[in-house]
Amino acid sequence: MKDSHLSKWERTRTKGKIKYIIFNGIIGWGVSTALIGTMLMTFVGTNQDFFHLLLLSLIAFPLAGILFGVSTWYWSESIYQKSINNKDN
Repeated sequence: MKDSHLSKWERTRTKGKIKYIIFNGIIGWGVSTALIGTMLMTFVGTNQDFFHLLLLSLIAFPLAGILFGVSTWYWSESIYQKSINNKDN
């Protein structure tokens, strides 16, 4: 991990895991994926009602965003710890 990435992750991790999961997982990935997915499905010509599809998407994708946020947190933390340990050696 480059020094710039290390310092960026250090700033991110000081904000905390919960804040990271909310902003990067639920909002950043979940809500944006729900909106983009709903628009794409609508333009492709699905037979479902737009608002029904949007509601389902705004429930399902943010829930999946929790998993996304948790997994990317631990993945990033693992890379960070390995980089820190390699710097010490």
